Amino acid sequence: MDKKEILKKYENIEEEFFELDKENNIADIKIEFERPSDIFDVNYLTKTPILNDEFTDWIFSAFELIPNKYKVNLNICFDTLDGYSENELKEIFDKNVLLEYKKNFNKKHSQKRIAFSFLFSGILVLIATLLIMFLWGNGGVLKEVICYILDVIVYVVMWEAITILVVDTKEKSTKIRNGLKRFNKITFSKIDKNN
Repeated sequence: MDKKEILKKYENIEEEFFELDKENNIADIKIEFERPSDIFDVNYLTKTPILNDEFTDWIFSAFELIPNKYKVNLNICFDTLDGYSENELKEIFDKNVLLEYKKNFNKKHSQKRIAFSFLFSGILVLIATLLIMFLWGNGGVLKEVICYILDVIVYVVMWEAITILVVDTKEKSTKIRNGLKRFNKITFSKIDKNN
């Protein structure tokens, strides 16, 4: 079987894992946990729950599996709510999403500062290289070695700066922004044992 046949055979494979409403372009995800502490870590100073990394990683990886045209209804169910109400859990989740967004915004800002300092350093080293090349008369092998080393430093520093600015920053912020835009509705509830 070639690739096209395999892809055609499994064209709607997502439907086996997620409930997809093709008319409204909505994907329903229902996940069950024993208690809220399974998805939240508690900050023992403020007692404010923080989403744990495994849960956020799982959500974003699930979003990657669902075709982009679908918005996501996420229903998180618990055996016990541990004294929280459904609205409190939703509010905690919303605050955590804002915290994650702010953390990534600050990280992106910090990475940009590092990248611009790399760019500035690279330009300074490039100017120094050019000055050495033109002002140092007949320097022979020593001049060539120094210019070569400085040239390598310029390329490495500039490459790092561009990688930080273009690749790293854009990749992470796009992933988070797209993940947040894909939420249609998020609900928390207690598992109904009667069904």
